[in-house]
Amino acid sequence: MDVAINRRRITVAFLVILGWAAVAHAEDVPSAPAGTRSLAEIPFKLVLPRGHLLGDWLGARTWLEDHGVYPSVTFVTDALGNPTGGMQQGFRGASNLGVDLLFDLGKLTELKGGSFEISFSERFGSSLSKEDIGNVFTVQQVFGGQTYRLVDMAYKQELFADRVELRVGRIAAGDDFLVSPYNYVFVQNAFDGNPVGIFFNAPGMTAYPNATWGGLIKVRPTERSYVMGGAYNGDVSIRANKHHGADWSMDGPLFAIGEAGYQINGLPGDRGLLGNYKAGFWYDDHQYVDFNTVARGRTPDVPRGNWGFYGLFDQVLVRFGGAGSNRGFGITGSVLVSPDQSVSVMPFFGTAGLVARGVFASRPTDVVGLGVVHGRFSDDLQDSQRRARQSDPTVGIQRYETALELTYRFRFLQDSVYFAPDLQYIVRPGGTGQIANAFVIGFEAGINF
Repeated sequence: MDVAINRRRITVAFLVILGWAAVAHAEDVPSAPAGTRSLAEIPFKLVLPRGHLLGDWLGARTWLEDHGVYPSVTFVTDALGNPTGGMQQGFRGASNLGVDLLFDLGKLTELKGGSFEISFSERFGSSLSKEDIGNVFTVQQVFGGQTYRLVDMAYKQELFADRVELRVGRIAAGDDFLVSPYNYVFVQNAFDGNPVGIFFNAPGMTAYPNATWGGLIKVRPTERSYVMGGAYNGDVSIRANKHHGADWSMDGPLFAIGEAGYQINGLPGDRGLLGNYKAGFWYDDHQYVDFNTVARGRTPDVPRGNWGFYGLFDQVLVRFGGAGSNRGFGITGSVLVSPDQSVSVMPFFGTAGLVARGVFASRPTDVVGLGVVHGRFSDDLQDSQRRARQSDPTVGIQRYETALELTYRFRFLQDSVYFAPDLQYIVRPGGTGQIANAFVIGFEAGINF
């Protein structure tokens, strides 16, 4: 069967059910099946269930959820400009339109603990970073993969009272690993989704809207801890826009990642402040260019394999309001290290952020974030650029890039709509010092239909 044709049929069938001509995806998770914990049990839970702008879709959404189908239809747009700095001044917009469908197989087939997810994306627009600024940490989080595509198509099974979770199919490693809900507050792509440093050193790492064949197992030894590991087809060619997510080849190489995490508070009956602490390790079996052999008058060596490790955390420091309130102030941060500087483009990367929900009691779900990201380029890469400069004086030497961001997310209409004015300042765009520091201003907006 022609995969592309089959995908179109699935898409059309779903649109007929919903009565829509287009669909969308946003960064928050879709509504979860019944049985999830009460919000009052989770102090300062950053990602809250959102209202729907169009209510229950004339009864269609409620009927679907009652029968075990949980649809999420959303739209996100980033509109930003750089009035100063960068290669030139400009204003660009990028948008993401897609759909998530979660099937609760416990309701549909009595397969307890089983679920199936399928998602689609349509992205369009242009990149302010690529076209006007010249920096490596993209200022618009929804730019990348600008076409329509199939994203996730995966089966998940929970076992032993949810102590073990298996997930397999077309998935992205960034769905499960290197994740903090605090990161989704920001518009800067170095924060949003996953700390972006890993993508410079691990071509096999994937994140929305790109997915690949993979599988993971997650085990919870205690209610507060977990360990998980995943293995993925690391072939970067299948992500090309021309394939629209429908190239299902498995040519490799292997990308593997593992993570352990521990949660402080957040369980029923806890009265303390919520905190999450995670650490992980990854290995990518791609062939890499050895920077020590570049610009030496011969073909560079291409050794196989690279690795790295990381840590990230988020911690509530102050709760606003009484016990059980989801208003509060917290901090978040991450550190990513890929020690082999002969093949790692960015061996050192870190983020730090301050985030508050409900600063004003009259607006309890608004969120404000202040953050900084910093990435340092490889010493060996810099040495290769110095050698290349001897024959081409225009070659830049990449040392580091830093991005600062201040954003405030206003939520309206039962949190079904948000509008986030955004300020960013890019220090040393591209890392070379050849491009003026850029001031960026604009907004992100999103709708949950």
